Amino acid sequence: MFNPYSVGDKVYGSGRPMPTLGPVNKQGYRERDRLAAARRQALLRRMQMSQAGNYMSPDVRWWQ
Repeated sequence: MFNPYSVGDKVYGSGRPMPTLGPVNKQGYRERDRLAAARRQALLRRMQMSQAGNYMSPDVRWWQ
């Protein structure tokens, strides 16, 4: 986010002057995608079970 009142140059992790200077570690992207896929699968499973009328199934009950 740009702050017009900030003083000095922006500094990113490890004191770099640019956010994409150097090699990019793709492990963070893989981790994010893996968590998003797991969340999506859980929500789809819950939706499918509730549409089938299995309201007391462990896949549908969010409070347990």
